[in-house]
Amino acid sequence: MAKFVLFKNEGKIYRLEAELPPSDAYTVFDFDAENPDDLVIDNGKVRLKTDDEKLAEAKQKAVNELSQKITAYILEYYPVVKQQSDASDKENGESYLVYKGLDTISIRKDVASLILSNTDFQTALSNLNQKYNSNNDTMIAYWLSQVLKIAYRQYFVFQVKQEYATYIQQIQQATSIPLPNFEFKTPFPTLP
Repeated sequence: MAKFVLFKNEGKIYRLEAELPPSDAYTVFDFDAENPDDLVIDNGKVRLKTDDEKLAEAKQKAVNELSQKITAYILEYYPVVKQQSDASDKENGESYLVYKGLDTISIRKDVASLILSNTDFQTALSNLNQKYNSNNDTMIAYWLSQVLKIAYRQYFVFQVKQEYATYIQQIQQATSIPLPNFEFKTPFPTLP
């Protein structure tokens, strides 16, 4: 049995650690619980939360924490400034490649195929240069390299989002607490 205090203007319950002077701003009460987080106000009465309510709260908290973790994880490796720069570089690079008469749709398909087959960057770049840069034009080589780097970084974001979706599904399917702690494991690509 522990003492708790309910502050009426907040509607929140706290564990009482010291005596409070009488006031209409709060109500002091005893309850057979240790943690105020285990209590809920239901139709003006205090009661223990059900296991289902505790699980629902734990799930919501886990989803919120995971949402913050995914953002922090992606931004740690791929900051917003770099993402914005990549968007501009991709547009400029593809425009240059079109100007030089190359089919960017085919390039995109080849880049996607190389990335999805887990081809390392240097091998992928070599393959693209063999197919699209037979004249060894340095600007074409530069823009193929940039477009490929951007694709690898964007694929990293895609993989982290897939990992996030898997974790969200595991949280939603959980039937008891405590819920597992989720950490992102997708490595950022090694690029020159």
